[in-house]
Amino acid sequence: MASYHTRSFSFPSNSHPVADELDAQLSRLRSSQAASTSSLTSKLSGLNDLYKCVEEFLQLPQNQKTVSQSQGENVVEQVLDGSLRLLDIVSTSRDVLALSKERLQDIQSVLRRRCSGEIDITNELSEYLKTRKASKKIIKKCLKDINAVDKTNESIAIESMLKDVQTLTVDIFKSLLSYISGSQKSSWSFSKLIRQGSDKEAATSISDFEAVDATLSQKNKANVDMSQLVKLESEIQEIDEVLEILFRHLIKTRATLLNVLSN
Repeated sequence: MASYHTRSFSFPSNSHPVADELDAQLSRLRSSQAASTSSLTSKLSGLNDLYKCVEEFLQLPQNQKTVSQSQGENVVEQVLDGSLRLLDIVSTSRDVLALSKERLQDIQSVLRRRCSGEIDITNELSEYLKTRKASKKIIKKCLKDINAVDKTNESIAIESMLKDVQTLTVDIFKSLLSYISGSQKSSWSFSKLIRQGSDKEAATSISDFEAVDATLSQKNKANVDMSQLVKLESEIQEIDEVLEILFRHLIKTRATLLNVLSN
Protein backbone atom coordinates (compact mmCIF):
# COMPACT_ATOMS: atom_id res chain seq x y z
CA MET A 1 0.00 0.00 0.00
CA ALA A 2 1.25 3.49 -0.76
CA SER A 3 2.46 5.69 2.07
CA TYR A 4 0.87 9.07 2.71
CA HIS A 5 1.70 12.12 4.74
CA THR A 6 0.06 11.42 8.08
CA ARG A 7 0.30 15.01 9.25
CA SER A 8 -2.10 17.86 8.63
CA PHE A 9 -0.97 20.31 5.98
CA SER A 10 0.67 23.54 7.03
CA PHE A 11 -2.20 25.80 6.15
CA PRO A 12 -2.48 29.08 8.08
CA SER A 13 -4.15 28.88 11.49
CA ASN A 14 -6.93 31.10 10.14
CA SER A 15 -7.36 28.98 7.03
CA HIS A 16 -10.67 28.73 5.20
CA PRO A 17 -13.09 26.04 6.50
CA VAL A 18 -12.72 24.29 3.12
CA ALA A 19 -9.04 23.65 3.95
CA ASP A 20 -10.01 22.05 7.25
CA GLU A 21 -12.66 19.93 5.54
CA LEU A 22 -10.16 18.85 2.90
CA ASP A 23 -7.71 17.73 5.56
CA ALA A 24 -10.51 15.85 7.33
CA GLN A 25 -11.62 14.18 4.07
CA LEU A 26 -8.08 12.99 3.43
CA SER A 27 -7.80 11.54 6.93
CA ARG A 28 -11.13 9.72 6.62
CA LEU A 29 -10.25 8.26 3.25
CA ARG A 30 -6.80 7.14 4.43
CA SER A 31 -8.50 5.29 7.30
CA SER A 32 -11.06 3.79 4.93
CA GLN A 33 -8.35 2.59 2.55
CA ALA A 34 -6.44 1.03 5.42
CA ALA A 35 -9.54 -0.78 6.72
CA SER A 36 -10.11 -4.18 5.10
CA THR A 37 -13.81 -3.93 5.97
CA SER A 38 -14.39 -0.86 3.80
CA SER A 39 -15.98 -1.70 0.45
CA LEU A 40 -14.43 -0.64 -2.83
CA THR A 41 -17.53 1.36 -3.72
CA SER A 42 -17.40 3.28 -0.45
CA LYS A 43 -13.74 4.14 -1.09
CA LEU A 44 -14.51 5.35 -4.62
CA SER A 45 -17.42 7.38 -3.26
CA GLY A 46 -15.02 8.81 -0.69
CA LEU A 47 -12.74 9.85 -3.55
CA ASN A 48 -15.66 11.68 -5.14
CA ASP A 49 -16.24 13.59 -1.89
CA LEU A 50 -12.52 14.33 -1.64
CA TYR A 51 -12.33 15.75 -5.17
CA LYS A 52 -15.38 17.93 -4.55
CA CYS A 53 -13.44 19.42 -1.66
CA VAL A 54 -10.29 19.81 -3.77
CA GLU A 55 -12.29 21.69 -6.40
CA GLU A 56 -13.70 24.08 -3.80
CA PHE A 57 -10.25 24.53 -2.30
CA LEU A 58 -8.67 25.39 -5.66
CA GLN A 59 -11.40 27.92 -6.39
CA LEU A 60 -10.37 30.08 -3.41
CA PRO A 61 -8.58 33.21 -4.77
CA GLN A 62 -5.68 33.00 -2.32
CA ASN A 63 -4.99 29.38 -3.22
CA GLN A 64 -5.11 30.13 -6.93
CA LYS A 65 -2.61 32.93 -6.37
CA THR A 66 -0.34 30.61 -4.38
CA VAL A 67 -0.40 27.91 -7.05
CA SER A 68 0.13 30.36 -9.92
CA GLN A 69 3.13 31.94 -8.16
CA SER A 70 4.53 28.67 -6.89
CA GLN A 71 8.21 27.94 -7.30
CA GLY A 72 7.42 24.23 -7.39
CA GLU A 73 5.88 24.21 -10.85
CA ASN A 74 7.38 20.78 -11.44
CA VAL A 75 5.13 19.34 -8.73
CA VAL A 76 1.97 20.76 -10.29
CA GLU A 77 3.10 19.57 -13.73
CA GLN A 78 3.56 16.08 -12.31
CA VAL A 79 0.06 16.21 -10.83
CA LEU A 80 -1.33 17.28 -14.21
CA ASP A 81 0.58 14.54 -16.01
CA GLY A 82 -0.64 12.01 -13.46
CA SER A 83 -4.22 13.18 -13.89
CA LEU A 84 -4.10 12.21 -17.57
CA ARG A 85 -2.99 8.70 -16.65
CA LEU A 86 -5.71 8.44 -14.03
CA LEU A 87 -8.38 9.56 -16.50
CA ASP A 88 -7.15 6.93 -18.95
CA ILE A 89 -7.29 4.25 -16.26
CA VAL A 90 -10.84 5.21 -15.31
CA SER A 91 -11.90 5.00 -18.98
CA THR A 92 -10.18 1.63 -19.41
CA SER A 93 -11.75 0.27 -16.21
CA ARG A 94 -15.20 1.33 -17.36
CA ASP A 95 -14.65 -0.36 -20.74
CA VAL A 96 -13.60 -3.58 -19.01
CA LEU A 97 -16.61 -3.44 -16.69
CA ALA A 98 -19.00 -2.80 -19.59
CA LEU A 99 -17.74 -5.80 -21.56
CA SER A 100 -17.85 -8.07 -18.51
CA LYS A 101 -21.41 -6.93 -17.82
CA GLU A 102 -22.41 -7.66 -21.41
CA ARG A 103 -21.01 -11.19 -21.26
CA LEU A 104 -22.75 -11.83 -17.93
CA GLN A 105 -26.04 -10.75 -19.45
CA ASP A 106 -25.51 -13.19 -22.34
CA ILE A 107 -25.11 -16.07 -19.87
CA GLN A 108 -28.15 -14.99 -17.87
CA SER A 109 -30.22 -14.77 -21.04
CA VAL A 110 -29.51 -18.42 -21.81
CA LEU A 111 -30.15 -19.52 -18.24
CA ARG A 112 -33.55 -17.84 -18.28
CA ARG A 113 -34.53 -20.00 -21.25
CA ARG A 114 -34.05 -23.24 -19.33
CA CYS A 115 -37.79 -23.80 -19.32
CA SER A 116 -37.71 -24.21 -23.09
CA GLY A 117 -35.06 -26.89 -22.84
CA GLU A 118 -32.16 -24.70 -23.99
CA ILE A 119 -29.50 -25.09 -21.31
CA ASP A 120 -26.28 -25.22 -23.31
CA ILE A 121 -24.27 -22.17 -22.24
CA THR A 122 -20.89 -23.41 -23.45
CA ASN A 123 -20.45 -20.65 -26.01
CA GLU A 124 -21.50 -17.92 -23.60
CA LEU A 125 -19.16 -19.21 -20.90
CA SER A 126 -16.31 -19.39 -23.39
CA GLU A 127 -16.89 -15.78 -24.45
CA TYR A 128 -17.04 -14.60 -20.85
CA LEU A 129 -13.81 -16.36 -19.89
CA LYS A 130 -12.12 -15.09 -23.04
CA THR A 131 -13.19 -11.56 -22.13
CA ARG A 132 -11.89 -11.97 -18.60
CA LYS A 133 -8.53 -13.21 -19.88
CA ALA A 134 -8.18 -10.17 -22.14
CA SER A 135 -9.33 -7.87 -19.35
CA LYS A 136 -6.68 -9.18 -16.98
CA LYS A 137 -3.97 -8.39 -19.53
CA ILE A 138 -5.32 -4.85 -19.90
CA ILE A 139 -5.48 -4.37 -16.13
CA LYS A 140 -1.96 -5.70 -15.71
CA LYS A 141 -0.76 -2.96 -18.04
CA CYS A 142 -2.82 -0.36 -16.14
CA LEU A 143 -1.26 -1.45 -12.85
CA LYS A 144 2.16 -1.02 -14.42
CA ASP A 145 1.29 2.41 -15.83
CA ILE A 146 -0.22 3.68 -12.60
CA ASN A 147 3.08 3.26 -10.77
CA ALA A 148 4.45 6.08 -12.92
CA VAL A 149 1.80 8.48 -11.61
CA ASP A 150 2.95 8.81 -8.03
CA LYS A 151 6.31 10.54 -7.52
CA THR A 152 7.56 12.09 -4.32
CA ASN A 153 8.57 15.74 -4.11
CA GLU A 154 8.87 18.09 -1.17
CA SER A 155 6.86 21.24 -1.74
CA ILE A 156 4.68 23.91 -0.19
CA ALA A 157 1.49 22.92 1.64
CA ILE A 158 -0.89 23.24 -1.33
CA GLU A 159 1.38 21.26 -3.65
CA SER A 160 1.91 18.67 -0.93
CA MET A 161 -1.86 18.37 -0.59
CA LEU A 162 -2.25 17.81 -4.34
CA LYS A 163 0.39 15.08 -4.26
CA ASP A 164 -1.23 13.44 -1.23
CA VAL A 165 -4.61 13.43 -2.98
CA GLN A 166 -3.02 11.85 -6.05
CA THR A 167 -1.12 9.26 -3.98
CA LEU A 168 -4.33 8.22 -2.25
CA THR A 169 -6.17 8.12 -5.59
CA VAL A 170 -3.47 5.87 -7.05
CA ASP A 171 -3.68 3.49 -4.10
CA ILE A 172 -7.45 3.19 -4.35
CA PHE A 173 -7.23 2.72 -8.12
CA LYS A 174 -4.78 -0.13 -7.55
CA SER A 175 -7.37 -1.72 -5.27
CA LEU A 176 -10.00 -1.21 -7.97
CA LEU A 177 -7.91 -2.79 -10.71
CA SER A 178 -6.89 -5.72 -8.52
CA TYR A 179 -10.51 -6.29 -7.54
CA ILE A 180 -11.72 -6.32 -11.14
CA SER A 181 -8.95 -8.64 -12.29
CA GLY A 182 -9.50 -10.96 -9.35
CA SER A 183 -5.87 -10.63 -8.33
CA GLN A 184 -6.43 -9.60 -4.73
CA LYS A 185 -4.01 -11.23 -2.31
CA SER A 186 -5.88 -14.08 -0.71
CA SER A 187 -5.06 -17.38 0.95
CA TRP A 188 -8.18 -18.86 -0.62
CA SER A 189 -7.67 -20.42 -4.03
CA PHE A 190 -10.42 -21.22 -6.53
CA SER A 191 -10.33 -24.86 -5.48
CA LYS A 192 -10.82 -23.97 -1.81
CA LEU A 193 -13.74 -21.74 -2.70
CA ILE A 194 -15.38 -24.52 -4.72
CA ARG A 195 -14.82 -27.16 -2.04
CA GLN A 196 -16.18 -25.00 0.75
CA GLY A 197 -18.90 -23.34 -1.27
CA SER A 198 -20.99 -21.35 1.16
CA ASP A 199 -18.23 -20.87 3.73
CA LYS A 200 -18.52 -17.20 4.70
CA GLU A 201 -14.82 -16.70 5.32
CA ALA A 202 -13.96 -18.04 1.87
CA ALA A 203 -16.68 -16.01 0.22
CA THR A 204 -15.53 -12.72 1.73
CA SER A 205 -11.81 -13.24 1.10
CA ILE A 206 -12.01 -12.89 -2.68
CA SER A 207 -13.70 -10.51 -5.08
CA ASP A 208 -17.04 -11.29 -6.69
CA PHE A 209 -15.22 -11.28 -10.04
CA GLU A 210 -12.90 -14.02 -8.82
CA ALA A 211 -15.80 -16.00 -7.39
CA VAL A 212 -17.70 -15.91 -10.70
CA ASP A 213 -14.52 -16.77 -12.62
CA ALA A 214 -14.11 -19.82 -10.40
CA THR A 215 -17.69 -20.95 -10.92
CA LEU A 216 -17.74 -20.45 -14.67
CA SER A 217 -14.40 -22.20 -15.10
CA GLN A 218 -15.87 -25.47 -13.85
CA LYS A 219 -16.63 -28.27 -16.29
CA ASN A 220 -19.94 -28.95 -14.57
CA LYS A 221 -22.19 -26.25 -16.03
CA ALA A 222 -24.92 -27.16 -13.54
CA ASN A 223 -22.96 -25.25 -10.89
CA VAL A 224 -23.73 -21.92 -12.54
CA ASP A 225 -25.75 -19.86 -10.08
CA MET A 226 -27.96 -17.15 -11.57
CA SER A 227 -28.01 -15.17 -8.30
CA GLN A 228 -24.21 -15.02 -8.31
CA LEU A 229 -24.22 -13.56 -11.83
CA VAL A 230 -26.95 -11.06 -10.97
CA LYS A 231 -25.00 -9.95 -7.90
CA LEU A 232 -21.83 -9.34 -9.93
CA GLU A 233 -23.76 -7.51 -12.65
CA SER A 234 -25.30 -5.25 -10.00
CA GLU A 235 -21.89 -4.58 -8.49
CA ILE A 236 -20.43 -3.74 -11.89
CA GLN A 237 -23.23 -1.25 -12.43
CA GLU A 238 -22.66 0.32 -9.02
CA ILE A 239 -18.89 0.67 -9.52
CA ASP A 240 -19.35 2.07 -13.03
CA GLU A 241 -21.77 4.75 -11.82
CA VAL A 242 -19.29 5.91 -9.17
CA LEU A 243 -16.45 5.90 -11.72
CA GLU A 244 -18.49 8.02 -14.10
CA ILE A 245 -18.85 10.71 -11.43
CA LEU A 246 -15.19 10.42 -10.47
CA PHE A 247 -14.16 10.84 -14.10
CA ARG A 248 -15.98 14.17 -14.21
CA HIS A 249 -14.33 15.31 -10.97
CA LEU A 250 -10.87 14.43 -12.30
CA ILE A 251 -11.52 16.42 -15.47
CA LYS A 252 -12.80 19.41 -13.50
CA THR A 253 -9.83 19.41 -11.11
CA ARG A 254 -7.40 19.16 -14.01
CA ALA A 255 -9.15 22.01 -15.85
CA THR A 256 -9.00 24.21 -12.75
CA LEU A 257 -5.26 23.62 -12.34
CA LEU A 258 -4.59 24.35 -16.00
CA ASN A 259 -6.63 27.53 -15.76
CA VAL A 260 -4.76 28.70 -12.65
CA LEU A 261 -1.37 28.07 -14.26
CA SER A 262 -2.36 29.92 -17.42
CA ASN A 263 -3.35 33.09 -15.52
